[in-house]
Amino acid sequence: MNLTEEQRLSIIKHAAENSQKISPMKSVEEFVAEIKTQELFGEHGLLENQSNDIDDEMSLIDNNPSAEAIEEEDLSIGISDEMKGMYE
Repeated sequence: MNLTEEQRLSIIKHAAENSQKISPMKSVEEFVAEIKTQELFGEHGLLENQSNDIDDEMSLIDNNPSAEAIEEEDLSIGISDEMKGMYE
């Protein structure tokens, strides 16, 4: 992956800011991905619909999603007395 000097400096700045926090908000990888996504949209704009995208959406038109039945083994999960106290 080739980054411009501006992008490298931005990544270093972002990493330095996050290193001073207790828990970073975003990882460096997410930040680089965000930069590359902005770059892609800046150069190419939004991508046109592909025929397979339209076919996928058309196949879901009549889809009726419903919750799956809960299995009996899932019903027997108990919680500790400490956790019960949290909800009362």
